[in-house]
Amino acid sequence: MEERVIRQVPVIDEEGRVVELVTNDLLIPREVIPLQAVIMAGGYGKRLLPLTQNTPKPMLHVGEQPLMELMIGQLRDAGIHRVNVTTHFEPEKIRDYFGDGERFGVSLNYVSEERPLGTAGALRLIESKSEPLLIINGDILTKVDFRAMLDFHNEHKADLTVGVREYDFQVPYGVIETEGARVTGVSEKPVYKFFVNAGIYLLQPALDEFIPKDERFDMTDLIQQLAAAGRTVVSFPIMEYWLDIGRLADYERARKT
Repeated sequence: MEERVIRQVPVIDEEGRVVELVTNDLLIPREVIPLQAVIMAGGYGKRLLPLTQNTPKPMLHVGEQPLMELMIGQLRDAGIHRVNVTTHFEPEKIRDYFGDGERFGVSLNYVSEERPLGTAGALRLIESKSEPLLIINGDILTKVDFRAMLDFHNEHKADLTVGVREYDFQVPYGVIETEGARVTGVSEKPVYKFFVNAGIYLLQPALDEFIPKDERFDMTDLIQQLAAAGRTVVSFPIMEYWLDIGRLADYERARKT
């Protein structure tokens, strides 16, 4: 593939149908990049009940693997080998399956929350933060290019980079435009576009002062704190596949793709 400048090869099934594309990035070992990842895996997953009655959300299967195994494989393939996992609900089920991470090609460090600290509070518990942190919610399925995200983060000299996803909302009615009582126009079922939080972040390591100790604190709170303090917070648009499987309907979609 390198000699012939071939970037991707189709994989076909027994009937000759294309089922996957393999890129040379997956076949050639990538150099380690200066990041350590944090997978937020401590939530209860209440919106996925009864599936999460006794199972942590990241341990739900997508295909033949737990969601978190897919996530770890993607991090490893991108050259990220140091992975922290925040745990609270049923932590032993995650630890028993993944161990120290060696058989998955990464080094795992578990960060135990005695009580839920939100999506940012547990970051105060991580030691040795000399590298930027790639933070991912434990219910995200994506193919985002982490290297491109890091390049973007560095290019903008950001303190925090927030992965965002375009979300379209269509009003199911005709919207009347007015000035006082006077009608000036009408828009029939207009579509409004927004950027929504994709649950993937890059954070510089020396920002603990903005995160309260032993208190519940979410990434949305941290975004507000940093922005209010005049720190550089930027948004990185995610164009690749992305799915939040926090709801039953979305989890079923993930299982079918």
